[in-house]
Amino acid sequence: MKQFFCIALIVLLISACAPIQHKPSYQEFLMGGFEMKEWTIGNQTSDQNQRVTEFVRPNENIDNWTELLTSQIIRKSSNVEPIDVFVARIHNEDRKLCPEGFEQKVISRGQKTDTEEASVIYEWEMKNCAPNADQHEVAKIIYGKFSIFRLAYVERTKKLSPEKRQKWINNLKEAKIIVNKK
Repeated sequence: MKQFFCIALIVLLISACAPIQHKPSYQEFLMGGFEMKEWTIGNQTSDQNQRVTEFVRPNENIDNWTELLTSQIIRKSSNVEPIDVFVARIHNEDRKLCPEGFEQKVISRGQKTDTEEASVIYEWEMKNCAPNADQHEVAKIIYGKFSIFRLAYVERTKKLSPEKRQKWINNLKEAKIIVNKK
């Protein structure tokens, strides 16, 4: 009996000293921003830090597209940079590749909410930058509590039509983080 008591005490002490492992009780998802039925998945990649899904129109593929929609989820680090720095850094290579033909600007900024720490809708254009095609993108980045979400619509064109540009700005304004609390 004394031996059983000692073993039970050791097990109790070891379990008390072991790190407590909790299953996540809070999961973030991006909802809205586009109609899934209008797109097909052209490419998906993921690793431990991010997941990227690229959507193309049903009659196109990832190697030959005119419109591309990218959904990106990035694991948020504990020392995340300000959202404006992140937006600028994301397109650094494009800016270097085409310094004369690259233009980027912020369209709007979101307010902090219960689920979103910061958000920004921005656009960039790349023109006359051979061998790359001209492109115009409208995108939204949202900082959640644990993830960074990026939803981007890009078209191979010198400039989006005003109607299409406004449509995508409105679509992106509707994209929100929703939380699944377990």
